[in-house]
Amino acid sequence: MQTSLVIAKRYDRFSRLLHWVVAAVIIYAMCMGYILHALEGTRWFTFFSVLNMSLGTVATPIMMVRFIWRFFRPSVPYPATVAGRKKQLVVFIHELFYLTIMVVLVSGFLMLQKDYNLFGLIPISRPITIAEVNAFFFQVHRYSCILLGLILLGHVAAVMKYTLSGQREILRRML
Repeated sequence: MQTSLVIAKRYDRFSRLLHWVVAAVIIYAMCMGYILHALEGTRWFTFFSVLNMSLGTVATPIMMVRFIWRFFRPSVPYPATVAGRKKQLVVFIHELFYLTIMVVLVSGFLMLQKDYNLFGLIPISRPITIAEVNAFFFQVHRYSCILLGLILLGHVAAVMKYTLSGQREILRRML
């Protein structure tokens, strides 16, 4: 009996969809989160603040699905150029990436100082009503956003480095 073992060269459609949805939300929310400071006191502040909170609220279960799905999806091996200690470092950084994303999302929810309407439609109550606790999670959110931004820049830089050096298989895994 002959068995055929097919090794995937790229992630399945569901994994790629989850990756790009989460990536788009994170990039948008991070940029808008910093722009919100400049919009304070304007008529646009509330609109973009609610949009940011709504996207973060929706991104949280999507990120949880993404995290869980990675244990069930078909494995995609790293190229031969990513082996040994380099592979261990890449795996560790990806774990740190996932953890940081979850800390950003959860702390963003726990720092809420008031209730809001999800996309202006569904009322969402803040889970914590103690100002000092909200302030603590605001600090956690602030520093985890900085860490997430640094990891994201490193992630994009690494993909660009591999792609520009002719090792396009890294990028093709998620396209």
